[in-house]
Amino acid sequence: MDDEKLIPDLSNWRKFNGKDFSIDDWIVGEGNVNFAIAYSFLFWPEFVEYDDCIIFKNHFDKSNFENWKNTEYIKSYAQIESVLNHIHILDLFGTDEKKDEVTYDQILFLGNKLCEIYSTKLKHEFPEKKFIFNFNGNEKLTAFDEYEITFYQEKNLNRMTKYGT
Repeated sequence: MDDEKLIPDLSNWRKFNGKDFSIDDWIVGEGNVNFAIAYSFLFWPEFVEYDDCIIFKNHFDKSNFENWKNTEYIKSYAQIESVLNHIHILDLFGTDEKKDEVTYDQILFLGNKLCEIYSTKLKHEFPEKKFIFNFNGNEKLTAFDEYEITFYQEKNLNRMTKYGT
């Protein structure tokens, strides 16, 4: 892992603090408790279980779920979970200015890391359930804002909505 490729600011810090300046050192210099707490919600999210689906708590709304369930082109509950659980990587960064600073390597690293974290959290909370994760990071997309992750339960692939066949 090229840490300076993932965190370009490290090279500036190392110019003044030496080549042994670590990511942990950088966090001490740049981080703060507010960001650490906020990121904890991203990296260890809460989930809700509704109608035998597992959804990010901050993405869940009962009426929205029911609307998706009654949408003609939604055939399976896996599609509902997938839609409600998707995250565009660049949506994690607020302004267009900050989004313009992001690189493909950063998107790839963060997307893979989030899948790993969410998989671990879901196995911990729902050990009897099997989840499928999708991250389109290996595709060469035309715009960085198209990169996204999502997940759904394997069993919900065959669990049809009223429009499923």
